[in-house]
Parts: sequence; C-alpha cells; structure tokens
Amino acid sequence: MNKTLYSYRQIRFRLLGFLSLTGVIIVLTSSTIPSTVAPPVESYDVVVVGGSSGGIGAAIGAARSGVSVVLIEDTPVLGGMISNGISNADCFSYESLSGVFDEFRYAVKAHYLADKAEMETPLFKARKKSNHIDGRAVQSNEAAAGGRWEPHVADEIFKKMAASYPNLKIYYRRFATGVLKEQNRVTGVTTDTDDKQPITFLGKTIIDATHEADIAAWAGVPYRVGREPRSPLEPHAGEIYYFNDSGEILPGTTGRQDAGIVSSGVRFCVKFFKPEEGTAHLLNTPPPGYDPAKYEHSHYGSGKNPSVPKQKSEMNVNPIGNELQEANWPWPDANRTERQRLYEVYKNHALGFLYYLQTVRGEKHLGLAPDEFRDNGNVPYRVFIREARRIEGEVTMTEADINPFILGNSFVPPFQPTSIAIGHYPMDSKPVHPKTDVSRPDKGEGDFFLANAMTAFQVPYGSIVPKNIDGLLVPVALSATHVAFSSIRMDPTWVVLGQAAGVAASISARTGVPVRQVNVTHIQEELLKQKCKLVFYWDVQSDHPHFDVIQKASLKGWISGSDTRDFRPDSLLTRAEAAALLTRALQLWPSVSNSHFTDVPFSHPAFRDVETLFDRGALKVLGVEPRWPQAGGYNAQKHMGFGQRSNFGAFRPNAPISATEFQQLIQVLKAGNPTVLPSGELVASASNALPPAPESLTRASAVNYVDQILNPKPKMETPAPTSINKPKGKRK
Repeated sequence: MNKTLYSYRQIRFRLLGFLSLTGVIIVLTSSTIPSTVAPPVESYDVVVVGGSSGGIGAAIGAARSGVSVVLIEDTPVLGGMISNGISNADCFSYESLSGVFDEFRYAVKAHYLADKAEMETPLFKARKKSNHIDGRAVQSNEAAAGGRWEPHVADEIFKKMAASYPNLKIYYRRFATGVLKEQNRVTGVTTDTDDKQPITFLGKTIIDATHEADIAAWAGVPYRVGREPRSPLEPHAGEIYYFNDSGEILPGTTGRQDAGIVSSGVRFCVKFFKPEEGTAHLLNTPPPGYDPAKYEHSHYGSGKNPSVPKQKSEMNVNPIGNELQEANWPWPDANRTERQRLYEVYKNHALGFLYYLQTVRGEKHLGLAPDEFRDNGNVPYRVFIREARRIEGEVTMTEADINPFILGNSFVPPFQPTSIAIGHYPMDSKPVHPKTDVSRPDKGEGDFFLANAMTAFQVPYGSIVPKNIDGLLVPVALSATHVAFSSIRMDPTWVVLGQAAGVAASISARTGVPVRQVNVTHIQEELLKQKCKLVFYWDVQSDHPHFDVIQKASLKGWISGSDTRDFRPDSLLTRAEAAALLTRALQLWPSVSNSHFTDVPFSHPAFRDVETLFDRGALKVLGVEPRWPQAGGYNAQKHMGFGQRSNFGAFRPNAPISATEFQQLIQVLKAGNPTVLPSGELVASASNALPPAPESLTRASAVNYVDQILNPKPKMETPAPTSINKPKGKRK
C-alpha cells in the first residue's frame, strides 16, 4: 500500500551546474554567484535548514541527544508559520499532541495564565464540543488550553526553548544557496545573507525543514508537484468539486491529475482597535493592484470577535479574501528572487483585503497589530506555502493511510509499526483555481474538508527518508500524495516529525550508521523518552506511569486498543486478553485444533489465542482439565470415528485473571514442558521462576510485567572496593 502509486514523475530541477572538485559535487542554485574567496566553513553533527515548525522540532530533538546542531533560518523569527500568522493549534484532539509541540502549548498556556485580565475574556472562557461522528474529535485549539497565541509570543517561546541547549546554534536572516555532495550523499549546504556574508555548513546529516524541499531538490531527490489522479486508494484525488456543508462530490469532478497547487496567502495578525485609540491603524491608500471586485464575495468571520489573545485575530480567508490561487504555481521551483517578488504580490493582495474591509465593509476597528513584525511593516515575513514540492521517499503516504474507511470500516486506520509521529486533522485541501462561479455553493475546484472521514493516524519513518540520496532527512515536504499531505501538513504534526528527524540524525551521528539504516526501534525509544506519542489512544497520556511500555508493546503488536481507539489502561486484564497478550509477546506459533469452549466461538477476537494456549497445555493453570484421560484405553467402537465435540464448557473470557494465574501462565509457556501437579499447581524450576505479578493486574500493569520479564534491565554490579576502602593487612 505504501509503494509509490504512479508511473509519472514531475521531477524538475532549477540547477545551474555541477562542479566536480576532488570527488565533492557542489550543486549551485540559479541565484548562486560563485565567489573567488572561499567562505568560512563550520562543521556540525546535524545541520537543519529552515526554522519552520518542523525545523525547530528537529533542532531540539537532535540537541537533546547531546550532538552539535546548527539551525539556519532566513527570517528573524523561529517556528515557521506558528510565528508568522498561524495562531492556533490545527489539531482535532489534545490526546494526539505530544513532544516539543505540547511543550510549546503548555508554555503558551502558562504565559497567558499569568494575565488574569486576559483569562477573563470570552476567548479564554470559550469551550468547544465535538460535532464529529465519533463524538470525540474536535478542533483542539481552545485559548485556555494553550491552543491560541500571538505570533511574537510564539517566537519568544521557541527561542527560549532553543536557548536551553548550548550545543544548538541558530543563524537568522541566512538562507541556503546550494548543497555539497559526495557521490549520492549530501555533506553540507552553502548559505548567504542579503549583505553577502556566505558560510558553508558541513554536517553528518542534513535536515531539510523547508516547506519547498529546496535542499532535497538541489541534491537530486525525486519529487512531485501537483495532484495525483483519482485511484482506488484515493477517491478524492485529482480535479474535484466538493460542497463541505453536505459532504457531496459535485458534478464536474473528473479526478484528473494536474500540476495544481492549493492557494497560499500572507496571514495577517489584525487587532481590534477601540474608538478611543484613534485612526492611525487605518490604511490611507490602497496597495498596488487593488481592485475591490476581487473581494466582493468574501466574508471575514474572525473580524467580529477576536480569535487570538490580546484582542487580535488571524486573517485566514478562503477562497476569496487574503489568499490567492494560481499565482503560487511557479513557487516550488522558483529561486529566491522570484519568491521575493511573489511575496510582494501576496502581501499586497492581503493588504487589499484589509483595505476593502476597512473602506467598503466599514470594519474600521480592524488594523494590523502594531506589536507584531515591527521591522516588517507589521506583516509576516513569509507566505504560507501549504504545499509545494513533495519528495519521493522510501514510503509514500496516501489517502488510505489517513481516511480509515478506505481499507477498513472503523476509526482504526492502517497500523504503522515504524511510526514516528501522530497526526489528527481532516484532509483539508484548498482551491487550486480562483472561485469565479458563485452560482454553485462549493469553495472552488480543489477545495475539500473531509471533517468526518478522518481519525488520528501515524506517520512512518520511511516517509521522511528520500529515495536515492543519503545523509538527508525531509520531515516537512515529506513523501505523500496531495490528498494525504493535506492532512499531514499541520504544524503540531510537523513539529514532532522534525523532532523524529533530529533524533534519527543524532543517533546516526553517534553510531556512524547512515540515517537510512538507523534502527527505527532506536528512534522510537528516544522519541518515547522525549514524550512523543507514536500510537494513538484516547485514554493513555504521556504522564501515565506506563506510557512508555504501552507505546512499545503496541508498536510490537503485543496488545492493541478497541475500535474506538481506547486502551483502557486501568481496567483489569481478562482471561481472553491475557491469552492474546502472551501469544503475541512470547511469539507463540498459532495452533487451533478444535473449538473447545462454548463462550469462545471462532468469531471471538481471542479465539486463536485461547486455542493456542489450550494446545500447549497451558490452560490447566486456569482450571481447564484435559478430557482424554477420562476416555480410558482405545475402544474401536467409540474411537474409530471422526466426530469431534466441543465439550469443555465455558472459558469465561471476560473474567479477570488473577496475578497468580497470569504469573503461572507465563512460567508454563516459557518453560516449554513444565511440571503441573494434579492439583493444578505449577512446579517451577529455578530457571523459570518469576517475580510475582502485580496484585491489581490491569491491562497497563500486565504489559509492564511482561516487558520486565522479556526485557529485564541489567543488574547494576556492585563496584569493587577501592584501595582506600580495603582493610589494611598486617605487614610481613
């Protein structure tokens, strides 16, 4: 399912040339001007390009492991769009949030909690209720929970988080100009500034955290731009018209692939000004290219009530408003100069919308927040590029990895054993063409928001590992189709994906193992130490005492939750659950010889597991006595036939298993051929004796007990006494 699905490749490179210098290839972008003076060179274990949400996650994830890290960001702020206008958490459950992003969210919460007046505003009093068909998923961005922030506050928090790592160095207002390669391995990046101060950065691993996958593209990684065609795994791919209110696919939908890119925009942070604050915030003249007709069919709902702390709102208006379609199609392969020109186009369009609201709609209380982006005319430093290039990686995610109803019929999506992050957001595509036909209710071709056809999903490691090129990880413009990417591309997910890339890079730096070959289990273990969730459960948070072992056991397939995505960690372990846990954890061969119990039919989820333990003779511990001795010797009249009976009565699969029974079951199964007395008492040898199981044997404590038995921690050896402590002997 995760193989690349399409034969076409839109692999386009804007590269000037390849200069071979003693085996090193320097790849220059079209804006690079070679200098006769060699720039300074700095070496690090990990080089992160792009201070996006994925970039700061990568830098912190790597720095926590003790390796040397440098982060290169082309603006003066940190956190990407989180500090450039996106002022809320794009997520549909607090339960899916984790890692560096959740640390950020709690810091936001603490920041505003100190402001008692702000905490009394309607924004901080508001609570949301789920309208999702599962009754639980809901936009999880309440201000009181740290789900909303001002851009400058986000920047300050990320910078404070980064400052706690002395092994992390950050360069601002510096941009990449090219890559260095040895054969097919990226070894470094060349950078410059607007005032021409180039520096070359060498790294054991380079992390491309740009929205455009610039480093990957320059290095020769194959990539995609645009939309794939509709297919069995992607019913919403290609050209599509969709009405969000009713969830209907409209006439005109063809599913054709094309090079279309969803809309982009400069996302202003506007303030609600009181009449007594005067009119200085009003725009005196329209921006270049202003045409009020462009905004005639717009609506700015956030202009009525603040959606950001301190009486502010973010400006995010589609399909008609501060965003534009089609103008961004050249963006992915554009050079820096061309992107700066496009930035001006998008900035002026957004200013035009604000001018329209102030002058035509009479919303004179709105204006650019004066304490945001002070050195940039109070407007963000970058355009929000939702989607540009998407690399082709070792694994390509599709709609079927996000939409649980493509390959299944519940809220459980395909399981990813190499999971490195959790996402939880609807597939959310914006228009690729302007909305011109207002006779129909859709938002324009390409737009859809599949609010109910979604659940929390996992992102596999292979999606950030590019094909063909080594020494490189790409956690932002990762390997996914357009439809899948429309759900993955949220900042809470990107932060943890970056964190995973940083962890993988740090392991590679310490061990010398290329990032492509790093054991994913080792990455997952470190991510769990950093409190990242890799398997989603509604009821297992990172502060649960057995969080780590539940996550590990779930990744190994020892145990799973219900169809409702609940684990029930504190529920008592049942006999059926014990059978399932032990057959998987001990990797027992399945063995089914009959259906022996009246209450465990073949349709029971633990049928195979219970029968496997029966065939191994282990159920005597639970009082299941063998029946064959009662038959006596061979009697041809009775025993020559082929009939088979299910005459063992009830197993009581839902009854709790006792601590002693669970312990003895494990001893029986680990011993292979144990001695069981007629009374049912197990005779344990010294080699299979186990510590007692917890008296209150819950699902969580049972998993932890099994893990301790199968993965015992090495005993600390008592150090030999030093010469100072040795008793003095008599001199001879």
